[in-house]
Order: sequence, then structure tokens, then C-alpha cells
Amino acid sequence: MFSIQNEVECYIACINDSGFFPLIGISLILALLMFSIYIKTGRPITRLSSFVAGQLFIISAIAAVVYAMQCSRMLSIEIYLGYVTLSTAIILLLPRMYYRILIKRYDARPITEIMDWPQEFVDGLATKATIYYYDSAIPRAFASGEAIFLSLGLLELMEKHELQAILAHEVWHIRHNSRTPILRQLALMSFTRNGAEDELEALADMFAEKVVGRSSLESARAKIS
Repeated sequence: MFSIQNEVECYIACINDSGFFPLIGISLILALLMFSIYIKTGRPITRLSSFVAGQLFIISAIAAVVYAMQCSRMLSIEIYLGYVTLSTAIILLLPRMYYRILIKRYDARPITEIMDWPQEFVDGLATKATIYYYDSAIPRAFASGEAIFLSLGLLELMEKHELQAILAHEVWHIRHNSRTPILRQLALMSFTRNGAEDELEALADMFAEKVVGRSSLESARAKIS
């Protein structure tokens, strides 16, 4: 007769007998640490590396569990399949919902509360995106999901034509999310990173130049370099 309690007891016994319990425990603790860093940090590179590291620690814990379960299959396969299903769902759905988390995290408000033209400019580029502003003196702009985030520091620093260049740059990223690796989407596509550091950034800059001109783009970058 099937008994969850019996399976769990046998499951624990197999792990204890295998000597892998410390390894599994350490892997899970490190995974939680990496995911905590991922949630708390604001640096795109740190977010990306901590997320990947957390996933790898989880996989190593699962591998140790599967190897330890030599007395019976028991729950190891079910746990593994559950993890794969859950992590896959998170990977596929989180980029689409991530911007909602950022809105709450930054206490961001629609830009239309303080000015109308930026939203009208983005709407004119035939892109479904909402612009939000948040309270920070650091000049920064980034896109995530269907949202563009601008700091108050950036709004105060930029002239209208420069801000249009930044918005056009971020609009390109939103339009081409499908070309962006999923983990890169979670790391945020930020205008305030080091110029056109890769192909995606270069293409976004080319689009901004086409919309508002090269001088406006270069002027905006010069102010935040």
C-alpha cells in the first residue's frame, strides 16, 4: 500500500546512508544565497551570474539525491521532474512578469503623472510600452518587459532631444525581446551600460540614431559617461 510517510522515511534513510547529506545541504544553502543575491542586487551582471549559479547549485543537489537513491526510485524522479517543470515555467514566464516586480521594487509611477510627451513619443513609435519614473538621483534608463524606467536624475539631466534618443534606444529593446536571451532579459537592457558593448546595444543605438539623429544620442551618452 502506498504511503508517503514510508517513502519519505526511506528517502531520508537512503540519503543518510549514502553520505551525501552534507553535500546536498551545502548545495541548497548556496543556492538560496545566490537567489537572495539575485533578488537584492541591482547590478545586471551580478543578477545574471547569481541566477545561473543558483540554478547550478540546485542541479548539483538533485544529482546527489538521484545518485543516493540506489535503494529505490522513490521521490527522486518526482522531485526532479517537479523542479524541471517549475524552473522551466519560471524561466518562460518571469521575463514577461518581471517588469511588474520592478514597478513595485522601485515604487515607479507612470511618467504621465509629471509630463505627457515621453509617453506620446513612445506611442508614436508604434510600440506597446509604458514609461515609468522612479526616485533616484543616479541618471539611469532601462527596459524590461513592456515597460521603460527612467530615474528622476536622468529626467533632470537630459534635454528633450537627448531623452528622445534614450527612449528610442529602449524601444528597440522592447521590440526585439525575442532576440534577447531569457537570462539577459532578467539582467535588464540598460542604456546606462558601457555604450554599444555588444551587437544588441549597437543595433539599439542605430535605431535611436535613425529616429532622432546621431548627435542627440552622443550627447546623451556623454552626459552619463
